[in-house]
Amino acid sequence: MNPDSPFLALGNIRDTGEVEAQVAGIVSSFAPGHDLTRVHGAFDLLDRAFDGKLRGYQNLKTLYHNRSHTNEVVLCTARMLHGLHLAGQGMDTEHLDAALIGALMHDVGYLMSDEEASGTGAQFTASHVMRGVEFARRHLADLPSSLLDSTTKVIMLTDHRKHPDWVTFDNLQQQRAAFATATADLIGQMANREYLERVLFLYYEFEEAQMGGFADIHDLLEKTAAFYKMTKGRLDGDLNGMSINLARHFSVQTGSERNFYQESIDRNLDYLARIVGTEREHRLEKLRRGHVVETVLEIKRLH
Repeated sequence: MNPDSPFLALGNIRDTGEVEAQVAGIVSSFAPGHDLTRVHGAFDLLDRAFDGKLRGYQNLKTLYHNRSHTNEVVLCTARMLHGLHLAGQGMDTEHLDAALIGALMHDVGYLMSDEEASGTGAQFTASHVMRGVEFARRHLADLPSSLLDSTTKVIMLTDHRKHPDWVTFDNLQQQRAAFATATADLIGQMANREYLERVLFLYYEFEEAQMGGFADIHDLLEKTAAFYKMTKGRLDGDLNGMSINLARHFSVQTGSERNFYQESIDRNLDYLARIVGTEREHRLEKLRRGHVVETVLEIKRLH
């Protein structure tokens, strides 16, 4: 591994099959007897739903909250669960499943039904968490009731507009599962190598949702550093500083006790400072990963 490229340590989150294999490998490494059948079923359900192959639903259309984002969250969650195990804060079978299935389902509320004729699903930004809970209750009804309850609480805690105490937990493991996934939701996206480019997509989701209050793409970019400071406060305070467990995972998996997620976030923030220090008309020239800018320019042209 190239120590100068922490992004590489985070793996390929575009390939869902590879992500599922990595999740299975991580869980098997610390819980070798764990049956991943239910997690596999959730991967399959999400494949069909996001691809528009689930009866009653359109394919996923949001650009920021896409399949790659879900993949990065479930993979980060698996790494967090491993780190927690190494710290002596492991979970039983039910709560391991709840954390992982909740990670997979945490943004499924952006899906639109066949009856919802307009928009991309971003119009449901404010309500997508509870829409996701409803989706899980409907399509995962064959899960044991206690597991389904835990899974829905995991999803609920990914509403980062609310303090975690808005969810009432039945036990410490249930809370730990939810905190692990909520932490992975924030850290996974900000550590992505294309995070700064994807922020451009996020602007259009906020615009469609009529929330955020950003004047334009540049206003959002200029306020992203402040968003990170607020998010770090949530991670270290409200979510109990769980991200420290990621270094424990990488220590075992790579032999290097480094938090590659935090290193990647730091790199993104350093580059962000360079971008916002550039004149606005030249900023997009510095955001060339993932062909995001080309899509954004086409969206602007159609607007």
